[in-house]
Amino acid sequence: MHILLPLLLCASSFLTTTASSADSPPTLPTSNADNLTLLMFSECTENASYTSGSAFQTNLDALLSSLPAAAASSAGFAENVTGAAPDQAYGLAQCRGDITASDCRACLELSAQQLVANTCPFKTGALSVYEGCLLRYSGASFFGQADPSTSAPRHWCDPLSGNTTQTEQFPQQLNALMGSLVDKASGSPRMFAAGTADLPSYQKLYGMARCTQDLSRGNCDLCLTNAVSAITQQCDKHVTGRILYRSCSIRFQVYLFYDAKAAEAAMLPPPPAQVGPANGTHGYLDEEEMRGFEPIVYDLSTLQAATDNFSEQNKLGQGGFGPVYKGKLQNGQEIAVKRLSTISKQGQAEMRNEVVLVAKLQHRNLVCLLGYCIEEHEKLLVYEFLSNKSLDKILFGPTRQCELSWEQRYKIIDGVGRGLMYLHKDSRLNIVHRDLKPGNILLDADMNPKISDFGFAKLFNIDSSVKNTKHVAGTYGYMAPEYALKGIFSAKSDVYSYDVLVLEIITGWRSTEDLLKFVWMHWNQGNVLPLLDSCMTDKRGQQEMLRCIHIALLCVQDDPQLRPLIASVVLMINSRSMTLPAPTEPVFAVPNERPTVAVPEPSINEASISDLEPPSTRFQVGDRSFVDGLLPSCRPQALVIRAPPTRVDCSDINEGRRDGRRQRDGAAIEHDDDGRHPGPEQWVLLDAEQTHVDASQHLLRMPPAGWAAVEQLLHTPPAPAPPDLGHARHDV
Repeated sequence: MHILLPLLLCASSFLTTTASSADSPPTLPTSNADNLTLLMFSECTENASYTSGSAFQTNLDALLSSLPAAAASSAGFAENVTGAAPDQAYGLAQCRGDITASDCRACLELSAQQLVANTCPFKTGALSVYEGCLLRYSGASFFGQADPSTSAPRHWCDPLSGNTTQTEQFPQQLNALMGSLVDKASGSPRMFAAGTADLPSYQKLYGMARCTQDLSRGNCDLCLTNAVSAITQQCDKHVTGRILYRSCSIRFQVYLFYDAKAAEAAMLPPPPAQVGPANGTHGYLDEEEMRGFEPIVYDLSTLQAATDNFSEQNKLGQGGFGPVYKGKLQNGQEIAVKRLSTISKQGQAEMRNEVVLVAKLQHRNLVCLLGYCIEEHEKLLVYEFLSNKSLDKILFGPTRQCELSWEQRYKIIDGVGRGLMYLHKDSRLNIVHRDLKPGNILLDADMNPKISDFGFAKLFNIDSSVKNTKHVAGTYGYMAPEYALKGIFSAKSDVYSYDVLVLEIITGWRSTEDLLKFVWMHWNQGNVLPLLDSCMTDKRGQQEMLRCIHIALLCVQDDPQLRPLIASVVLMINSRSMTLPAPTEPVFAVPNERPTVAVPEPSINEASISDLEPPSTRFQVGDRSFVDGLLPSCRPQALVIRAPPTRVDCSDINEGRRDGRRQRDGAAIEHDDDGRHPGPEQWVLLDAEQTHVDASQHLLRMPPAGWAAVEQLLHTPPAPAPPDLGHARHDV
């Protein structure tokens, strides 16, 4: 703002330059034409300061330059992060749902000018709330954070209508109207609702409820509910008033103060997203979007030093497009560096152009691409480092699987859906991810989800505008049938993958060919509760869980035309009132055969599952596991891990011989009919009192220590000879 934006000098005489308070409220307008630039309140949200010419100021200027146009062109909402830690600037801009794009932009530009010039100069955090818009920025992430229930709201009640005569029914009518608007706003993608109620003493009562769109549905509902509860305390016996928190507000009056037609349109579901080719060679982003964020160009020597020359000790994982390393820059910032393999056929100039475009995909549910290095024979992408790593490490890990509450899982489901909706529709690039799975969902310190590995179809010159490709890249269990078998993909392919992911999050089971089968079986029998992850002991969210399962079954249909677009899925997840159609029987699994098209490209997977061969394992590290259909037939006192160590079977350790398996010198050895020895097996002894099979759910349950032992063996290469049981035994 100090350099990039011209200052506006007192655009309106009513603007205040300091934080407004409830003691000195603005006069409420009394006509239908709301003054959209009426300042309701503003405040400095942080005491920390920055200096002129600092890196934070540069990032803040870039942020505030881009947010007004971005919000105006994106249905009145935008959020962004600019720069690199520790000087990142986080920003959010939102306009009232019924105002025009031009009014939205004008309101936000005025707000940005006033905040940095008058209200909070050189402060790292500030907030302003106008009648028509809200703008907030900070040096730390505030996305998704609702006001604490103990915080006092700002309130204004029209003094001209104070203590007016009311009917006895007015409080009940007001509460009924506002309660209805709370439900509609929290369930709406734009988190906005307006409506009316008939009054005996007045012609109409008009109301409005709105939240900032970064909130989850639950947090929006909580914030608005607190606001409605404050009416009786702050605006009792008033027929005109408003309650305002930082992240939500309500308003009621006895005259029409909003554009009724525009408000009605704002509450409608979003139009279907069109997936197709972008216009032009590189004309994907308009001028305003192109200005917001420029990726950093790193020197190769800098990244070599940060990663200790790409040492194995710093290696985080291996994907189909190359390994990922943890790095630390000289300023202390932690980064993740993806070292791209040589499979890209693009030249340096073309690759650089595509990286710049992908780097401009900025959304709080996408991993931030900080910069790149294209030098010598190296092509490196530099991402933000996320401390909680990937979702699969928590959801299926031996010790962390019960860390996620339902509220956190719901936030992950909603966040991934919103990130995917941005890629499909709002980014202007129409990106189809094609490998959505828990391993590609990274979690920050607050368990906020961020989609990774997006945009690789563009970076590797795989034309995402076509609908049939020989470059099949993905993971069995998550790939839509038409994509896995025929190479046909669309946004509906991602919808399929997304809702397999949703089922994994709710059940705690890793996707196998059995997952959809058992979910459908329980759904068809009307017995869905056994599907819910036993780690979630709080039963308050069960209705939301069951609704998410219902939605997921609608999205894994064999016919892509029967699957909804992701925008509709997000709406269904966040709307209690929307009636869901009955799902039809889904396709249970991709057949155990390779795709009918050639697959010259490697998949975009972790190293342990990077082949495109269908998974043969029935094993899952976690609190529960599918182990084919074998488990209900025996009570295991041991697990047998077959060589190669990807298959697990159960056995009674007291049996000397069963089904061709026999115990020799303490080691389990399996022979084919011709007597050949296919490889060694290892045993994990189990405590029969703590380990059991639930035949009704087809589950194996045992303590985390048992799974830790199994996981250790699964990640140990098989020995050339049958192991000694004493070395293979892990007491539980």
